[in-house]
Amino acid sequence: MPADKEPFSLYVHIPYCVSKCPYCDFNSHVVPEIPEVDYTAALIQELNYYACINHWRGRSLQTIFFGGGTPSTFQPSSIGRILESAAALFGIDSTCEITLEANPGTVDSVNFAGYRSCGVNRISVGVQSFQPHLLKFLGRVHSADEAVKALQVIGDAGFENFSLDLIYANPGQTLGDLENDLNTALRFQSPHLSAYNLTIEEGTPFYRAYRSGGIRLLNEEEEIAMAELIERRLSDAGLRRYEISNYARPGFHSRHNVNYWQSGDYLGIGAGAHSHQRIANHGIYGRRWWNEKNPAHYMSTISKSGQAVIDAEESDLNRAAGEHMFSGLRLVEGICLEAFATRFGKSAAELYPQISQWVGAGLIEIDSNRLRLTPRGILVANSIFVHFV
Repeated sequence: MPADKEPFSLYVHIPYCVSKCPYCDFNSHVVPEIPEVDYTAALIQELNYYACINHWRGRSLQTIFFGGGTPSTFQPSSIGRILESAAALFGIDSTCEITLEANPGTVDSVNFAGYRSCGVNRISVGVQSFQPHLLKFLGRVHSADEAVKALQVIGDAGFENFSLDLIYANPGQTLGDLENDLNTALRFQSPHLSAYNLTIEEGTPFYRAYRSGGIRLLNEEEEIAMAELIERRLSDAGLRRYEISNYARPGFHSRHNVNYWQSGDYLGIGAGAHSHQRIANHGIYGRRWWNEKNPAHYMSTISKSGQAVIDAEESDLNRAAGEHMFSGLRLVEGICLEAFATRFGKSAAELYPQISQWVGAGLIEIDSNRLRLTPRGILVANSIFVHFV
């Protein structure tokens, strides 16, 4: 099937939050009153705009992801209206994965039954920790009890496919704290779990505290010990690592995120949303664009022109190949070398002669025409990734 006829992924950004976490650099906003009706109308208007663009017209949706912000601040009726419009304009595959992100403090039994009824079939819960002192450090507004209750509500609403996020390597966190978090998470038999090490993002309150000495990160040995504990416990529980920070039971990986990591096509709508189009045209191998970030300006722009793109960039061979390597090597299955050469006209070894050194050092392996990080390579992945950006 030609690339411009294949199903694609849709990302819907809902930028509103109850509070702003000090580590978060996502496009999220705390406002006195969320303009849910107007923002939903803008999203639908933007969908209509792209349904008339040749590259997207006639293609169905394979995954839909409501991210944020906190999408669970919106009522099921609004989420349902967006899904109805997407189905009418593009068509939704019968096996489409439809994910909605939620924070425990916004999980309500009636609403989540409503999300299930309107078509959402996967929930991603930002638990981060079940330890009160770690939740306080992370600036989370929900309590440990609310996190547990949220997972119960999600199960009662009939969601068999759900994921929960944990953040580890927090200052002051011990292996015992992490063990307790993993024990609680595994109690709910989540088929998917994401475990992210704390990173300090520029422009956040945590970044300012780190620069002033107010935050001291764990050392490399402590962080590696935590990563190894996560790998061991989740593997023993039947959750297989399929990406550096993500674990799932067979068949429960995030198809939406895998499409990102495999450099597939995705359309992003909403304030600050990013999109990617995979092309091959006179030395151009991809195109990215992104929307106005301010929600009020986004809605105003959409009302006038139907779209809110503020900038775009095209990727030449070096950039597109580097992005493909950077994201593809995050996956445990790695990169198909034959597909890489077909897309870029050169082998990975030609573009990146360092590969032979990494293979010799036991950081990367080549097997069955696939290039992948070894378990040792995963632990030092960033030292490899810097060569691709």
